[in-house]
Formats: sequence, structure tokens, C-alpha cells
Amino acid sequence: MNQNNDNFGRILLADDEQTFLSSTAELLRNQGFYCDCAQTGEEALEKLSMTDYDLLIADIKMRGNSNLELIQNASRQHPAMSIILITGYPCQETAVEAIRLDVASYIIKPFDFDRLLENVKSAIKISLLYKAVTKTKNNLLKWVRELESIEFFVSQGKCAAFETALNNFLLINTVNVNEIFENIRFVVNLIDDIKPSTKVCTVMKCPRLSELTDGIVQAVDSIKKTKDMYKSKQLGKTREKLENLLENIRDT
Repeated sequence: MNQNNDNFGRILLADDEQTFLSSTAELLRNQGFYCDCAQTGEEALEKLSMTDYDLLIADIKMRGNSNLELIQNASRQHPAMSIILITGYPCQETAVEAIRLDVASYIIKPFDFDRLLENVKSAIKISLLYKAVTKTKNNLLKWVRELESIEFFVSQGKCAAFETALNNFLLINTVNVNEIFENIRFVVNLIDDIKPSTKVCTVMKCPRLSELTDGIVQAVDSIKKTKDMYKSKQLGKTREKLENLLENIRDT
């Protein structure tokens, strides 16, 4: 069982049909996905508690999911994870329940693997984007708290606190600009018709990239000019981070 690649996403496949389970899991692994298997709802929930999956593919009629309790629990406990329901016994009741639970897809067996693969790719993209948005939101909240702390020190008007406040302010902005570019790269990689080597700013047509670059260059030059006034290892490290950010932008 080859599980050395999860670059395309992490999948949990839950089905009580052993032949379908093993063959489908192997096909997904061959496509570059990490894929674990479970034969009952209880086993699936246990694996979900131990691993951060991007997608759950679950059969409706299996032990531990007769009333869709697996799907209900998984959806509640792992809101960022997409869910695909599969069934060999379709009925109106389960189809309506699937819509209510907001699953990514509802697929009837037997199905063509290419169709499953298309749904898997779309569902994982949704999950990855959800996780990226959540991470960015949490980082922004952290950024606000850090800026409020700097604001407090600056408001005290103490010269001794200036160097620390200045360094922290530059550091926070450097880290967040880097994250912005990483987020843009991430979004570009979710778009099928864009080659991985495509420059982010070519895709985004960033009109203000030169202004951003010029601003960082000026910040680096200012730190260099004031190094004799403020002999600080912290400012030196911040200058290095800004210079690395410049390289990051030029590669974007």
C-alpha cells in the first residue's frame, strides 16, 4: 500500500464492501492522493479523530451509518472536510438528507472512476480553500492583538520602547505580506487551467506590485541608514527578512 504522497489531499474511504474499498482506494492512491480505509462508521469516526482529512467518501448503507450518523458526526466535528456520499441503493429520503447535510456529491453505484475522480478533486479544493481561509482569519485576529500591543507601547511615548515597537511592527508586516503571497500562490494552484510555473502576478495582473517593491526597498535602505543610530540585532534581522521578502516578490 503506497501512502508516501498526500500532496493532492488526504481521503478517508468508508465502505463495507471489501473489494470496492480496496480497489477504489488503490486507484485514488495511484492518482496521488493519500487514502485510508474504514469498513464501519465506528472505525471511520476513530480515524477521523486521529487524522486531518480533506475528504470523507462514505457509503450510506454500512454498519454505523444506517441513519447517516457517521455523516452527521463527521460534518459537525470536521466542518472543513468535504463529504461525498455513495450508495448502491438510492432513494428519495437519503437524497434529501444528503442535500440537507450539504455534502459535496451524491453518487450512485456503479459509477465510472473518472466521474468519482472529478468529484474528488472538486471536493478537496473546497476543503483546502476552507482551511486556508480559516487559517488566514485566525492569523489576522492574532495580527490585530499584536498591533494593539505595539500601539500601547507607542502611546506611552517612551524612547526606550521605540526600537522594540518599530522592530515588531516591521516584523508583523513582513510576515503578513509573505502570507498574502503564499495565499495567492495557493489559489493559483487550485485553478486547473493555470500551469504550476505561472507567475502569480502575471495571473493576478498586480498593478501595484512595483509600488510594493519600491516601498520595501525604501524600508531596507532606511534601516541601513539608521543602523548607526539604533545598534540593534533585531533591526538587522528585520532587514534580512525584508530582503528575503523582496526575493519572494521577484519570484512571484
